[in-house]
Amino acid sequence: MNACGQRPNTRAARRRLSADGHWAPFTAVLALVAGCAGWAFPLAVQGAEGFFTERQPPAVRAVWPSVFAFVCEGRGGRYTASAFLVGKTAAGGKRADYYFITAGHAIEDCRQPQRYLTENIGQPRFEADGITLAAPPLRLNAPATVLVDDTYDLALVKASAPAAARLGPPVKIADRCDRVFHRPVYAIGFPGVSRRRSLHLSGETKRWSRGESVGLGRADFRGVNAVYIAANVDSLPGSSGGPVVDETGALIGVIAKGAAASENGFRYDVDPKKPDDWQTFLAPCQAVLRILQRSRIGFAAAAD
Repeated sequence: MNACGQRPNTRAARRRLSADGHWAPFTAVLALVAGCAGWAFPLAVQGAEGFFTERQPPAVRAVWPSVFAFVCEGRGGRYTASAFLVGKTAAGGKRADYYFITAGHAIEDCRQPQRYLTENIGQPRFEADGITLAAPPLRLNAPATVLVDDTYDLALVKASAPAAARLGPPVKIADRCDRVFHRPVYAIGFPGVSRRRSLHLSGETKRWSRGESVGLGRADFRGVNAVYIAANVDSLPGSSGGPVVDETGALIGVIAKGAAASENGFRYDVDPKKPDDWQTFLAPCQAVLRILQRSRIGFAAAAD
């Protein structure tokens, strides 16, 4: 399901997959795929409804400590999105600047006076033994906006913290998102599970979901048309800005804003009259690479 809680229809979405001439790797793969099979591929791994905290596959386990919640809160309530670490630079003395990718609209929608990044929310007070007090989650206060990419609704933010802070490593970024078409992918973030009664879950906390990268599609954000990756990983409000990785733990996309509506200028290449005709759309890894290159932030490249 997608960020609006709608179930994906992979057959209908595949009919709408299309190429874009801006990126050579995408164009080459699309030409080969379209010529050989007309996008009519059987799905090896079906998307599944549900979010999990345990039994993490190796790919999820590798990036789990690098995924944070972007929280905006005040008397008016709390807004949560997902974020993930992409870089670290020395800030002088024993301090360092930590760089995270999150959803662009998370920055724009933050109207509360306090914002911070935290490695988890809603976690139990005690460890699994029921006796040991759990360590409080790491919190990075007042993240500053470095750059916003309106084309893909992404933002790069940075927060200062001790250089020895216990963060996970920066998520490795693939330079070819198309290499995982029709292969398993995993999303990690902070979905608002209480919004969907069928899940029988409550409380916001870090969770993962599984699915498959289906192919490419188009989406409009504020009148700008761009190529996105279509996947059938489950997502909900709060998942936006979270990483989607392949079986090696390399980033292939970022969950994009799913609340498509005329008032927010966001539209997917799907039929809005068919509630089951949907995919979770991902901002491709190339968009993240472009942000980091423009910001001159060193990053961890995934091995080919």
